[in-house]
This record gives sequence, C-alpha cells and structure tokens, in this order.
Amino acid sequence: MAADPQMGSSGGGATFVISGKGGAQDARPVGGMGALYGPMAAELGCALHLSRPVRQITQDADGVTVTADGTAVRARRTIVAIPLAVATSIAYEPLLPVDRALLHQRMPSGAVIKISVIYDEPFWRADGLSGQSAAPGTPATLTIDACTDTANPGIMCVITEGPAARRLTNLDESERKAVVIGELADRFGNKAKAAREFHEQNWTIERYSGGGMISHAPPGVLTEFGYTLREPCGRIHWAGTESSAIMCGWIDGAIRSGERAAAEVMAAETTSAAIT
Repeated sequence: MAADPQMGSSGGGATFVISGKGGAQDARPVGGMGALYGPMAAELGCALHLSRPVRQITQDADGVTVTADGTAVRARRTIVAIPLAVATSIAYEPLLPVDRALLHQRMPSGAVIKISVIYDEPFWRADGLSGQSAAPGTPATLTIDACTDTANPGIMCVITEGPAARRLTNLDESERKAVVIGELADRFGNKAKAAREFHEQNWTIERYSGGGMISHAPPGVLTEFGYTLREPCGRIHWAGTESSAIMCGWIDGAIRSGERAAAEVMAAETTSAAIT
C-alpha cells in the first residue's frame, strides 16, 4: 500500500502511516517478502553471491572494482543499497566526497526488534479488537495484527524500539518472551498467554542491518547533508529506503529507490555510449 505521492510527506502523513484499513498497515505480500526477492534471485542464478561482504569499492575512469570476501567484481558502475551506518564499513577509493562521508556518520539505524507471536487463531478479532496498540517506552512499543490472507494461525506482530529495545536485548530469551507476552496479556487479556510460537528479529544485533529497518536523521542532518542521499558519487550510485522520496523507511520506498538507481545507471551508460 503506497502513499499518495501528491501528499506532503514521504509516508503520506501520520494518519496514513499508523492506519490499518486503507493505510500503511493495511496489507502484506502474499507469501511474505520471499515472494518478491525469490523470483529475482532465481533469475540472477550464479551471478548472485551470498555471504560475501563487500570490503572495498575502487573506481577509475573506466569502471569500478568491488572487492568482497573471496571475490572481486569489475563493472562499469555499481549501486550501493545498504544502510548508511553499514556503508561506513566499506573502504572507498578514492574517498567519497566529504559531505557524503559525513552523511554516513550522522544517520544511525537506532534499535528495533520485531517479534511475531503465533496463536492458534486471531482471538482478538473475536473480541472485537483490531490488534493494533501503541505504548511508547514499553517492551511492546507497537502491536499490529499480522495475519496472512488465510487468517489462521493468528499472528501478532510486536515492534519494540529505542531504549526499550536495548533493554530487551540485555535479557535472555526466556525473559524477553515472558516480558512481551505479559505486555500482550495486559492489553488483550489472558488468551494472549497461550502463544504457540515466538519468533524474534533483533536488528539491533545484526552486523549487516546496523540496528533497524531505517536510518534516522537527527536535527540538522538533512538540512546540511540531505542533498547527497541520491546524488551519485562518480560511478557509485545509491539506493536503499532512506533515499526514497516516497515511503522512506518502508519496503515500498526501498523498491522505489532500486528502480530509481537502476534508471540512473542506464541513463548514465546511454549518455556515455552516445559521447563515445
């Protein structure tokens, strides 16, 4: 569900972002995200290299060399589509323009944990509840009904952010589960205690996520350095949800950014060929 590009902000405004029916929380891909990236991965075949973290990107007048663990790839141009905080771990030769390098240093990813609590059925619906709740600062900052198109099993998505996520990370697995289930029981009743499964996605401790699903900009960062979010640095082009003008921070924005960066590369190569 995409925001209207004519609306004033990236996500279409606060109402759209937090709304269920007709809003940003309205739908999810049938088959999960694998339904999107699976066919692309299959088409790429052996050209897709997994578990090969990039260490260095070197560019010259003729192209770029991307050096990763155990391999190096030569191309005319490259697209970097990773969180800004993680992009600082790559060595760039020559160095990136100073404003772009400073942007990387100033947009951290924060701390976010996403938890899926599985029940036999979405009991909250029978109780006349939407499943959506918000309690900033608690171990369950936000809850959302995350059931699939089949309705059963019941899936309650719990998102914990900021200091609460850091505190939750310091607990052991059983303690985290008990705390989160306790929060759900307080909001949705004792039926919430009958969880069948408990799955955690802790972006805070993932090396290649940087802490969350979006980098955030403290005051003044976008005013000073925001113009570099989408501006190519020679033969290096930038994608990633943070660089999307629409639905920044969402998968919708990430896909849009990839399409935009790919169009940039093709246009640049067409121009280069015409000049040659």
